[in-house]
Amino acid sequence: MKTFSVFICLLIATQLGFAEDKHIKEPEKKKEQTTQKEATSAGNLVIYKDRCIATLPIKHSADKSNSFVVAGSIDSQSILFRNEEHIVPEYTITKEKEAAAANLVFTSQHPFGGEISYSFSGIAWHMHYVVEINELFDEIQNFTSFVSIDNQSGANFENIQLRLIDAKTDALAKNQTFNEYVINTQKSIHKDRVVRIPWADIHKQKAEQDYRLDVGGEILTDIQGTERHIPLQIWLGFQLNKDLDQDLANGEIAIYIRDNANTLRFLGTSTLLATKAGENVQLGIPPHLLTQLKSSQDSPLSQIQGTIEQTEFKTLLTEKVIEAAYRLTIRNFGDKEVTIKVMLPFGKNRGKVVRESVAHKQDNAQSVYWPVKVAQKSEVVLRYRVQLMKE
Repeated sequence: MKTFSVFICLLIATQLGFAEDKHIKEPEKKKEQTTQKEATSAGNLVIYKDRCIATLPIKHSADKSNSFVVAGSIDSQSILFRNEEHIVPEYTITKEKEAAAANLVFTSQHPFGGEISYSFSGIAWHMHYVVEINELFDEIQNFTSFVSIDNQSGANFENIQLRLIDAKTDALAKNQTFNEYVINTQKSIHKDRVVRIPWADIHKQKAEQDYRLDVGGEILTDIQGTERHIPLQIWLGFQLNKDLDQDLANGEIAIYIRDNANTLRFLGTSTLLATKAGENVQLGIPPHLLTQLKSSQDSPLSQIQGTIEQTEFKTLLTEKVIEAAYRLTIRNFGDKEVTIKVMLPFGKNRGKVVRESVAHKQDNAQSVYWPVKVAQKSEVVLRYRVQLMKE
């Protein structure tokens, strides 16, 4: 009898436990189904440089007019309805003269649950950067970036997946190469607001210095008999965090410098070129910003000087080809040996080096450069002759 009573108690406890477990798991299951339902109903917004493509969930009952707020610049020829029943509702677009948004009014004889896609304009995006550098240009103190999205379309976009395309739609028709940047979390982009989304940041990162002298541009024209000062360019190369796999887009960068007295100064703004994940970030400090550092004894501007003289200039083949000879003098007044990268971009023309005192290297199809080592307290003279065929 005692054994039977124990058995009954165990049975009741097991049933109660099962009921309790079932009671716990059922809400969790419903919650999971709700989450999946919400995930599948999320919209998408693709923002190009000239227009946007929105794909948004819609739902309405049968034989009833439904209004759906869309961007005022909606392209009526681009509207696409998608649903499992392949129902295409009737619709009209209404927009007041002064209104930024428009109303899409649609009806159907059957209930409609699916998506609507359309193209429009009015949303712009940019990637912005801020960098803080130490006075010796050998360490990045702070580097932060964010994506700025400005919604002037007149419509709100709630909890959507964002894709940013760094190209215009007409350019994609000619050339299928483009850069794409995906925002991994759902965002709400409200009308008449600018949303700033953090993108990438690093702190206390060593930077490699790259000193350059650019001998292209107007120097390739007829300047025979005159000596020109070539402003020094400082480029910094540094790595993003290894666990950071985002690509960087072209964007404006604000540059700060912190000197040895811990004083923070704003140098100005420059442009950061698009960089793939894993590649070295290349940041050029514009010469007009570097002039603020001339008072510093450690500034490369006070230690390195470049002057160029065009010793010969002539035209060949009925003025379609020009040939010019140059003498570039690089002086190093500092206490350390430096390597100067002498850049020669040919621009849109086809060019080649026909004679030189130091072997050049090919940067790309339209540019060459010479790596020139200059010992401390000395100077080096680079001589070269180029031919340039005008397009």
